[in-house]
Amino acid sequence: MQVARTAWGDAEGRHRDILASAEQILAESGYPALTMRAIAAGAGVSSGTVYQYFAGKEDVFAALMARRLDDLRDTLDTVDRGLGVTGVLCEILPQVTELWRRLGRSAPQWEAKVLAGRGGRGLVTSATVYRRTIQALARALTETAAANGQALVDDPAVAFWVWDSLIGLADDLLHGGAAQGKVRSKRLVEFATAAIERGIVTPG
Repeated sequence: MQVARTAWGDAEGRHRDILASAEQILAESGYPALTMRAIAAGAGVSSGTVYQYFAGKEDVFAALMARRLDDLRDTLDTVDRGLGVTGVLCEILPQVTELWRRLGRSAPQWEAKVLAGRGGRGLVTSATVYRRTIQALARALTETAAANGQALVDDPAVAFWVWDSLIGLADDLLHGGAAQGKVRSKRLVEFATAAIERGIVTPG
């Protein structure tokens, strides 16, 4: 397994190669297989080169998660509020699902190190990006509800619960849980996103 090689001297391209290698390792074999040596081999560079960019595999993983969360936050900031809460959830679900497909197997390690506040500068940055993403989700939901004549339940847990619900939905879509009961993915998404909206919008 090896990603396309970047020309010598292209530091930004080398950084991308290292992250691409790491993401492929995680998707195929999970966090235990993520070593600096394996990342280097996949990127076509030496381990020393990888260490020039990252302090360790935890920092590499944090950078991957932060990049996915940054992309999701960009979507949340620009998604059409006129779609309604259910529509916005459907709009961001593919990104959440892709994040979970690539990094979900390693989420327990990320949560233990990043969300618990342990680790180096890269991990702290990743935790900050996570909080900003949750804030962007809360803002998008609030603005979307208002644009459609609704109001959200006034509780700081709302955005976190919505995030966890989307992760659970993404996990089911990836592993076919509902399919075992002959429930089509489209129907599952329709039901789940509508149920989330009912759970966070005040009645009346």
